Formats: sequence, C-alpha cells, structure tokens
Amino acid sequence: MAELTRRRVLLVTSSYAPTMIADMHRVRHLAWELPGIGWDVEVLAPGVQFQRREFIDQESAPLFNPEVPVHEVSPGDSWWIKALKMRSIGWRALRPLRDEGNDLLASGRFDMVYISTANFNLFCLAHDWSRRHGTPCVLDYHDPWVRDRIDFRTTRHKVKLVAGAILSRFMEWRALNGSAGIVSVSQVYIDELRKRYGNLSCLSDDRCRVIPFAGSENDFLLLGQTSRQRGANIEISYVGAGGELMSKGFLNICRALREVGKNSPELLEHVKIRLYGTSTDWREGEPKTLEEIARNQCGLGDLIQEDPRRISYTEATRIAWRSDGLLVLGIDGPGYMPSKLFSYALSGHPLLASFRSDSPMSGVFEKLPGLGHPLVWDAASGAAVGNHVDQMTQFLREVAQRTKFNRRDLVADYLAPAMAWRHAELFEKIRAEQRGMSREG
Repeated sequence: MAELTRRRVLLVTSSYAPTMIADMHRVRHLAWELPGIGWDVEVLAPGVQFQRREFIDQESAPLFNPEVPVHEVSPGDSWWIKALKMRSIGWRALRPLRDEGNDLLASGRFDMVYISTANFNLFCLAHDWSRRHGTPCVLDYHDPWVRDRIDFRTTRHKVKLVAGAILSRFMEWRALNGSAGIVSVSQVYIDELRKRYGNLSCLSDDRCRVIPFAGSENDFLLLGQTSRQRGANIEISYVGAGGELMSKGFLNICRALREVGKNSPELLEHVKIRLYGTSTDWREGEPKTLEEIARNQCGLGDLIQEDPRRISYTEATRIAWRSDGLLVLGIDGPGYMPSKLFSYALSGHPLLASFRSDSPMSGVFEKLPGLGHPLVWDAASGAAVGNHVDQMTQFLREVAQRTKFNRRDLVADYLAPAMAWRHAELFEKIRAEQRGMSREG
C-alpha cells in the first residue's frame, strides 16, 4: 500500500474507557494503530452514565491510547424512553450521539466515519450523517443484525425481542443505504446482507472487507504477565459466553474428555477445567448450563466447574495468562468468529477449539495448522468430524507438560497492526472513490 498523507477518522462505538465490553475492542485497537499509518483518530462514544456498573473496569486505563481525543455524550432520555424503561444503549444514546456527531462532522476535519458496535441501532447514524455532511461511513458487523429466526436471545423480555426483530429489518436497510462500505468478521455475514438487500453500493466487492478480530500483544504486556503458584492441579480455562449458544461445541469437548478418561485416565488425573463469565445476567440458583452438560450428559463429575458471573476484561486476561491451557468455543451458527482466538494464540499456551465445520474458524485452522487443536463438528448433526479423541489427547499431553508455543510469526497477519492496515486500505479506497464521484458530479 502506498504511503498515506494524514487523514482523520471518527471512530464511533457504544462504550469506551473505562468501560470494557466485547464490542468496543476493535475501536480500542484501531485507536492505537491507525495514527502510525497516516490516519489520525478521534473517538465518539456514550459516557459512563450510560454504562452498567459491572462493565466499568478501572484497571483498564493502560489499554487505551491516551493521545486519542475522546468525545463522550451524556444521557438525555426522551419521555418515551423513560416510559418504556429502556436500558439499551442502542436506543438511549442514539440521539445524543447523532447531535454530537453532527457538531463534530460540521467542522469538516473528518475524512471517514467508522461505526463499530453490536448495538446495531447506532448504525442508523450513518444514514443521517452521510446525507447531511457528505462524510462516508463504514459499518462494522461483529454479528448479524437481522436474523431469519430468533435463535439467540439477547434479552429476557419476549416483547422487546419480537419488537426488535421486526424493527431491525427496516433499520438495517436504512443504515446500509447511508453507508459507504462494510467490514465484517465473517464472509457469511456479508453474503447474508447481499442476499437480503441485493446490489447496494456499500455491498460491492471493492467496498467490503472481511477482517477478523485482532490479537493484541499490548494487552498481555500492559496488564503485566502475572503467574500463579504451580501446584499439583493443571488448570484449563475458558472465558466467554456459554449457555445454549455454546452447547454443541462444549458437548463435543466433553465427549472427547469422556473417551480420553476411559482410555488414558492418567491424563485427567490432575486436570481442572474452569469456565468463567458464561452468563452475564446469571442469578444465584439458576442452572449452570455447561457444567450440567459435563456432569449429566457425559458423567465428568467435578472435572469441570463453571462460574457464570461476569468478570472484568483485565481479570479475564490475567486468567488466560496464568492458565496451563485454553479453550475456545464456537456457536451453532455459521458465521461466528471468536474475538479472543488470536490473543489466546499469543499467550503461548496449548489451545483447543471446538467449532462448526462451516465456520470461519475452520478456514483459519486449516491455514494455520500450528494454531492449536481443532474439534470440528458437523453443522447439521453436531457429530464429530475427524478424530476428536486424538486431538484431545495431544492437547492434554501438552497441557500436562506445560508446553509453551511461540506463535507470534504464525499469527502476524491477524494482529492489531496488520488489521489496522486493512482498515486503512479500505478507508483510502472509499475516500478516493467518493472524491472522484464528487468531481464527476
């Protein structure tokens, strides 16, 4: 890519320092990396008054670039938001972000807007801003916004779930009509958009990029490489979503563990598998879904212990660093790409991942055979593809020996600096095309 002259991008997300939620990490990484390759950065986000208390992580300050200007907005809840008792940032912050964004874009100093969030309502800002200011807006899809079926629940309230599903189709069409390009963690999500909306200009090949979540070397370094006292137990950890979302992937892990226990029980003798943060809304007395799968369906007893309560990102990073082995789970959906995969690879620990045969992870593990041990399962039946017992056996042996892997060169193309370059290339292409269209007009 040719050397870039200085540009400026407004990064929009639904939370920022000191809040740590999964859907803001892309912006956090870009805020560190883009300035070094010709794109100055400013961040626009809802302030801490919008955020749930448990998501505020006061230890996270070193993980944010202190040189980047941050524009925070405060709640100004409309009467109808108060009447409906709406807590969603996607609704409550929509108007304050729109107004602040209008003020910022009116200055004329921004070449691009990049909206990266799983609060998809905020994508609608692209329609208003692009038409009012002419600034191209790129949308970043971490997950599908519109689903043909309501397979995964994001709220306990059925009325909100159904209403959101109905509104999302119109809102997504409107947002895409105002956007200049799409970034997605999965090609599946782009294909679904094209199937649903046809030949919108933002969905053309030259306006779309598949960019997985980046691995970050900074996170382990800035938080401190803490270690734990080595005892008799060997600890394997998983941190992330659980419940029905991950049940098929986790069941395949448990089945492989059960078979290893029959053939080589010594490999499980000192192993403890701990699952953290699997349900952020979990309440005392509610089921521990994954632990019950292990115990009731596979007879693994207390080998696996689940703590569903949310833990902070900084604590999750420290858990990953001090563990002896790490697990990655895929969901029963074709497009899912886990956010922690490449950061986990950088930990150097043995890695085992369970995922659908048609998921993006399948291609990654084929391309990077030294990444870890894949447990691949059939999308239709959930049955194992390949020899899961052999993969699990090799993984457990590496864990028992506390083997360390230097995967830095292996995953270099998936780290934050490389992902920032891919964003900058797309931004520059869109900017150049927009300027060309303006001259022709």
